[in-house]
Amino acid sequence: MPQLANQITLKWFKVTIVAFLLVPIVSISNSYAEAAAITQPAVTKSTKANKVKPPRANVQKKKVNRKVKPTTDAPQKETQANDNNEPEILNLTVKPRSTKKSSSTHNSSLVEDASIDSTQNSCTLNDYPDNSCIKTYGALCGEDLEIAKIAWKYFENNYQPKTGLVNAANKYPSTTMWDSGSALAATIAAREFDFITQKQFDDRIMALLTTLNTMKLFNGEAPNKAYNSTNAEMVDYGNKASAEGIGASALDLARMVQWLNILSCKHPKHQTLAQKAVARWKYCRLIKDGQMYGLAKKLGKETQILQEGRLGYEQYAGKIFSRLGFDQNVSKTYKNQYASQVEIDGISIAHDIRDAKTLGAHNYVVTESFIMDGMENGIDAENAPLIDNIYKVQQKRWERTGQITAVTEDNVDRDPWFVYNTIFVDGKPWAAITDTGKDMSKLRSVSTKAAISMALLKPNEFYSKVLMNHVRSAYDPEAGWYSGVYENGFGYNKSITANTNGVILQSLLYKIHGPLAAGCAKCNKGFDLNDQFLTDSNATNSCIPSRASTPDCARLGTCSAVTKE
Repeated sequence: MPQLANQITLKWFKVTIVAFLLVPIVSISNSYAEAAAITQPAVTKSTKANKVKPPRANVQKKKVNRKVKPTTDAPQKETQANDNNEPEILNLTVKPRSTKKSSSTHNSSLVEDASIDSTQNSCTLNDYPDNSCIKTYGALCGEDLEIAKIAWKYFENNYQPKTGLVNAANKYPSTTMWDSGSALAATIAAREFDFITQKQFDDRIMALLTTLNTMKLFNGEAPNKAYNSTNAEMVDYGNKASAEGIGASALDLARMVQWLNILSCKHPKHQTLAQKAVARWKYCRLIKDGQMYGLAKKLGKETQILQEGRLGYEQYAGKIFSRLGFDQNVSKTYKNQYASQVEIDGISIAHDIRDAKTLGAHNYVVTESFIMDGMENGIDAENAPLIDNIYKVQQKRWERTGQITAVTEDNVDRDPWFVYNTIFVDGKPWAAITDTGKDMSKLRSVSTKAAISMALLKPNEFYSKVLMNHVRSAYDPEAGWYSGVYENGFGYNKSITANTNGVILQSLLYKIHGPLAAGCAKCNKGFDLNDQFLTDSNATNSCIPSRASTPDCARLGTCSAVTKE
């Protein structure tokens, strides 16, 4: 019994202690309740009925982007139920400002945070730029990607990180603006195909734009015809340093302008520097009277100004400069006063009538200029039949002779190192010549870039399968695509160049998006060399036309109706 009494006494003591401790807690609870009554509006039937409940997902489980690991900062537990037995909802995306115990100040912070829109998501910051306006026509198959990876190998091997330039020919540290334009096209394609990361892409582009904005210009006017790719110094065609330079080519500049414009369209973070590079050139002697002109300089002699471009390349480049606002009324159309037609194997082929004997420039008709015009500037009512006939006449020669045909200009792996394989030149069909007119028929070849680009432009034609099959093994897996396959049994033309591999990559990009320059123009994206920009860039003496005097359709490339892309 004494033991029992002791137990009862002990229990009474414990109950007394607990009751004593509960008194301040109840008082504190009542104090919070009174504070809540002051800061919270009374809930009536009308206010409760009008109260908007958050989505259920916010109450129990917040939807999380599967690609992003949820952080441990967001609170994971619901707060205590209120007097109406409804959970008080806090925005689960908001990080608490403090981990200290609750206070009236802390409660006001939570109420303030809860007002933040629960749909906010920092991941949407990566949704820029929005390129949804640029059409997508298809996707690359596994075979396409293998072709692209081989081509990209060239640019991995020949990239110069100091300048952002790429060797024009394998392991040869020299380049031109045309080849640099092809390298830029390849880099844009490589990012599109996920061969390189955004960081790698941006690093390459930044290095290139830095070079374009700082390198020495010929006569202070425009990029020299050739540069050492390792240090961006002006050189001659033998890659020997040239303090004065050797001249400038409007045609080469056009290709660079084209792909800087496409870069600005698809990756607008680089637009300002790309525009500044183009705006620092002076076009006063390069473009006039609706045509393009090149500058040629020989040591110790005055600079010559020579009209540049023949039917094909002239129209490819003329359309590009027309988009910048320049008058290209002669150069941009295939129906100018220098155009004519010749029949080859029963097919009508457009050619230029200007005579090389009097003017010094050959009127090469080759595949590349026509195909690139269609793939970049778009296929319209004017160039569609010309491009079709360029394809058909080469198919016809194959049907007539059994010789698979895809001809264009190419580097070759032996003397004289560069040959124009043509459909027509200087009055002769199927001639292969040097730039001086010397016959090189023995080095005529099936061009890899011509074969692949024609096949991708017309994928449903049987001859396209023949072309692709013929050049499918013309590559070095560690170096890139060869320039072609000789017709006379010499084997592969093992010259490997930036232009061949760049054209292949941009042709695959065409399969996805169609003509990008035309697509960007329709979306009103890309270069905007407005008067204010030219003033801010100190480019008012560059002879770039004032926007006030340039029709919008000229800048957007819509002055003539486009029938198909």
